[in-house]
Amino acid sequence: LVSLALVAQAIRTRAVRGPALLGVAVDVVVAGYVAHAVPDATAGIALMLLFNVGAASLLLTLRQGLIVASAASFAMAVAYLWSMAAGSEFARPVAELMMFTVSFLAIATLTHQLRLHMSATSALAERRGEEANRLAEINELIIRRMRTGVLLVDREGQIRLANEAAMLLLGEGAAGTRSLAEAAPELALRLAEWMRNGLANDTPLRLGNEQFEVVPRFARLLANSDNTLIFLDD
Repeated sequence: LVSLALVAQAIRTRAVRGPALLGVAVDVVVAGYVAHAVPDATAGIALMLLFNVGAASLLLTLRQGLIVASAASFAMAVAYLWSMAAGSEFARPVAELMMFTVSFLAIATLTHQLRLHMSATSALAERRGEEANRLAEINELIIRRMRTGVLLVDREGQIRLANEAAMLLLGEGAAGTRSLAEAAPELALRLAEWMRNGLANDTPLRLGNEQFEVVPRFARLLANSDNTLIFLDD
């Protein structure tokens, strides 16, 4: 019930550090109480609490994570001392208590370092994404403003991209269609010939209403891609 309430709180406030700190505090208190009530299960309880401390440290600062680990160690120590004072037949060796104390502190430190690494990786990926978007915008602007016409045509002969120079060279007939065969039939035939035999034909073509004389050049977008780049040199 406490966990569900804390999850609802974290969703509502968009903050996880406070609910995580409160949640692991409840875990430590309950674990200490159960270790005191069931002394023969202390080792198993401490082992389960190890995962709680590690998970919380992923969401907390290093100082808070170490405080949580120290609190967990203190809770286990209190349960151990209580069982010793009560003369319990299930008293655990002191080495086990020390082992769990070291483990709590180590898992808090390691998971915090993991969090830092994940945060750095996420920030780096975000910066790389922003740089890629900026480069894509710059490339798009450069291609759009090039004097050379650039077309991207897929395997079906559909025009996927065209810069301003290409649309000017193709003329008004290309404005309402995505089909290269309709926009420039001779260019579509020249493309089909190049795809068939791979030989370049440097004979100029006349395109559009203005009868611009252009020399088409073809290139694969990628090595085995079905998309073709067409460069139209006036």
